[in-house]
Amino acid sequence: MWQSMETAPKDGSPIQAKIPGHGSDNIIQWMCIDGYWTWGMVEDQDWPDSWDDGLCWESNSSGQPSVLPVAWKPL
Repeated sequence: MWQSMETAPKDGSPIQAKIPGHGSDNIIQWMCIDGYWTWGMVEDQDWPDSWDDGLCWESNSSGQPSVLPVAWKPL
């Protein structure tokens, strides 16, 4: 059952996520990159165009906001 992202684990556990415009087969996890916390792709998979290098930043290298995941469920 899909759950709100507000309840998603932020302990590094991989989860399945729905990302608008990118489907629901995304495997992501909460991770720290260079001191910043963000959602990132876990496996070698395509990521949304608005993400940079498989990472969901507040804004990407083009200055546009990244599309945030909207729902999650355990793997």
